[in-house]
Amino acid sequence: MKRIVFFIIASLLLFLAACTNESSGEVSNGSGNESYKMASVYMTLSSDYWQLHKAGAEAAADDLGISLDVLGPAEETMFEEQVKIVEDQLSAGADALVVAPSLPEAMLPALQQASNQDVPVVLADADIEEFTDKVTFVGVENYEAGKLAGEYISEQLEDGDTVAIIRGQLGAKVHDDRTNGFQDALEEKDIEIVVQDGQSDRVRAVNITEDFLTNDLDIKAIFATNDEMALGAHQGLDNNARTDIPVIGFDGTPDALQAIVDGKLNADVAYDPYQMGYTSIESAYKALEGEEVDDEIFAEVNVVTSETAEEEVEKINGYLGN
Repeated sequence: MKRIVFFIIASLLLFLAACTNESSGEVSNGSGNESYKMASVYMTLSSDYWQLHKAGAEAAADDLGISLDVLGPAEETMFEEQVKIVEDQLSAGADALVVAPSLPEAMLPALQQASNQDVPVVLADADIEEFTDKVTFVGVENYEAGKLAGEYISEQLEDGDTVAIIRGQLGAKVHDDRTNGFQDALEEKDIEIVVQDGQSDRVRAVNITEDFLTNDLDIKAIFATNDEMALGAHQGLDNNARTDIPVIGFDGTPDALQAIVDGKLNADVAYDPYQMGYTSIESAYKALEGEEVDDEIFAEVNVVTSETAEEEVEKINGYLGN
């Protein structure tokens, strides 16, 4: 009789365990015991741009049935904290990582550690050429995209004009490439270019722009290497009743695109961070499954103006469920 009771209880336990596993919706990592656990570590989560990355990554995680943590420091300049987040994820046993490194040389040792632990790494938004063990780089050809911005504004400039660039953190390859591409696009004209480090921060960009005006620099246009700084530049101009100076942003965030619709920004170099976030997770998953992934996956880039901004806003609102 005891054997019969024991058999019934054991059968019930096995049935309940099977039901629990079936309802979890998680994808097995091949062992049949655990689901994949991934982490996306971005430069920050405090801007619309990275929130779009996050939304795309989470959508991919839902579609693939994996566990995903999306993390980042409070500001893009806090690269040491970002490195610590990556190290913590490795210690916690992440199966794969998506990393958007703020400062490549600071992040490289942590990525080498991931490689030593056989943890696949996808680099997003900012590449590190020295890290050759990455699965792929998902991002933008920033130099060419910067040239697009320069070519756009070049048509509105004359020889002898002064143009300002408000750029992200010095030494950050993303902002280096965008700055260099913009400058090279204006090379054939006799244009004076003033460059200031805005640390990817809106308030800093406000102050820098107001300093330009206070110092009587005859600025004919402002290019910002991300949208937070572009919006700050507009605010600085608006504070001084100088909104006649065109501002070009970069990233295609909802606020910047709406600012074009509202006539505050003139143009924005835009691409699709939502799809980049999605593709990054998808690529990491393929690597874990032993599937081939292209060495580089580039997003399509275009210059958004008042003629196309409303369409872009609608697309992004669809991503965010607004």
